[in-house]
Amino acid sequence: MRTVKLVAIAVVLIVLIGAGAGYRWLGGLAQAAAVVNFIATDEPGPWFQCVGNGCVQAGTQSLAVVQPNTPVRITVGNETNTVHTFTSLLFPTGAQHMPFDQRSAFRAGSRTVNLKDPGLYVFVCKVHPFMLAATIVDDPATPGLDLGENITLVNGITVPTSSDLATRLLRAFWLITSPGNYQDHNPVTNPLLTWTINYPPGVPVRITGGAVVDLKTTLEARYGNHLPLAPPSTPANPGVGEVWVDAQYEKTAAKTKPGTVTAVDATTWTITRKVALPEINMNNPHNMWTDLGQTVIYQTQWFDTKLTVFDRVTGVLVQNIDVGESPAHVMTRVDTDQVHVSINGEDDVVELSPFATGIDRRIATSYPGDRPAQPHAHWMSFDGHTMVTPNSNTNDSTRIDIIPGTIAAKTPTGWLPIASGMMPDASKYYVSNYLDSTITCISIGPPACSDGSSTVPTKNINLLLGGTTLANYNPITGAGFSTSGALPIQTPVSPNGRFVVTANTLTGTISIIETATDQLVKILPCSAGCHGVNFGAKQGGGYYAYVSSKFSNDLIVVDPDPNDDGVVSDAQIVGRIVLVGAAAADDTVTAYEGMGGQGVLPIPLVYNGWVQKLPSFWKIQLTPRQRNPIP
Repeated sequence: MRTVKLVAIAVVLIVLIGAGAGYRWLGGLAQAAAVVNFIATDEPGPWFQCVGNGCVQAGTQSLAVVQPNTPVRITVGNETNTVHTFTSLLFPTGAQHMPFDQRSAFRAGSRTVNLKDPGLYVFVCKVHPFMLAATIVDDPATPGLDLGENITLVNGITVPTSSDLATRLLRAFWLITSPGNYQDHNPVTNPLLTWTINYPPGVPVRITGGAVVDLKTTLEARYGNHLPLAPPSTPANPGVGEVWVDAQYEKTAAKTKPGTVTAVDATTWTITRKVALPEINMNNPHNMWTDLGQTVIYQTQWFDTKLTVFDRVTGVLVQNIDVGESPAHVMTRVDTDQVHVSINGEDDVVELSPFATGIDRRIATSYPGDRPAQPHAHWMSFDGHTMVTPNSNTNDSTRIDIIPGTIAAKTPTGWLPIASGMMPDASKYYVSNYLDSTITCISIGPPACSDGSSTVPTKNINLLLGGTTLANYNPITGAGFSTSGALPIQTPVSPNGRFVVTANTLTGTISIIETATDQLVKILPCSAGCHGVNFGAKQGGGYYAYVSSKFSNDLIVVDPDPNDDGVVSDAQIVGRIVLVGAAAADDTVTAYEGMGGQGVLPIPLVYNGWVQKLPSFWKIQLTPRQRNPIP
């Protein structure tokens, strides 16, 4: 067997080097006790960058191949400006020392786990869950690189490595960790509008039952390659105001950190401005909100510690204030115009005075002594009295009474809850559970979640499994993938309270839930890494849902209710805006233009509570029903 394996290794090396690929697949294999080191960075793609022994340059900088009984380490140092975790996302079923996690995110130093059992291990940061590192522990006595008989996800799901879910995750790894594989919807730079994922050629992998298959051939046979992309298009009906999008991966000349904020005029569908803020080296801008006057943009720097404020019209920096590790989302308190920022790397939400001139208080999201919650995309009520947080580190959600700043309830959710959205009357709210691919409906007062003919305090809505015509994915065969939602992220409720729109990053789909029944009623296609959603006003009435994608450079415009009758069966994509070019900019784009779509902020704010306080300039552009979404 060992002779067979050595022959296989030689074939791999000859194929890769002969093809000019320059891949060094098994350079660290002879040093079984050598430590494999991944360093955390702020760079798009190799967020966990493999350095030293065992690293494999295979179209990704985030992969290692080692022998059994090799320590794997994450180091957090000067290459990143914030905290991270190094958490096992998937591993060979039954593997020793798995699952692996930390009690809380850490800023400096390292964490190490010894990988004894052959198979595929993938690690993720729970604060920034697109940061991935993979290690294949390879048994020298078997042919092919060992992926293992079965893999288990950290939430307990177990599937064969030959299954569709396993190979989907492999495909996603090569997409996520290599920006060259992202979708380019710009006809200028991609005239044929095709999407190609570059897999390493000639790599035999050993899967369920001991079968040895070629990685690239298998993935392309299952999912194709050189796929057609949808071209840009503009909605026939204009929107109101403008839409700001965080192009979190876009790189510019005067900065060492990535990210810009891109403005789209919703009346003409043109790109009007890019704000990079090179004077502060703005780092991975992630989410935005505005003040009641719609005069400034509040911008979080997710891979840093800062909340940034800049003038909405001029793009000029107003404020840059330290708020804590990995600030993720930001909203204002509608009754006072104070600013609330979720501190994703810690355990609280920071409340700041209007325009973020200073910190007023820190509001805890966990009880003293408990595991840090690490809250992500919180939401606030129409009256400024209630806040809810999805807690990525504790698999629950916190409801906070804002005026006293106390915890009113803690409710279990699914694995890695990441975003929330609240009904306009604050009767219930929704939490997207990233790793479970579910949405948890949680009542705020009396039972308000619909369960057929009755209302219940909580309800789990599965976006992926257990459905009939929708959410009917078969993880073994892959049937139903395109009509399901996997790895859901932002999930706001429409201003009129009729439906929830959720962006699903793995399936590249958009899920729509009807709030009257709390049932999934529609699935639409999205782009690679579908991530952000927010609602803006449509001229003449109704709303657009604006959807951004991490691994693409387009903003999708969805009309969830074209005839405004409350029924979303006719929901459709009505436009696709490519986030390239700008009429004004404070820096020069050098790479990944328009890529990394995450936070989305339509101006003016049209949610109940905020819309009633708009300046008259904005109010007169809205219909009476838009000015009072739930009269």
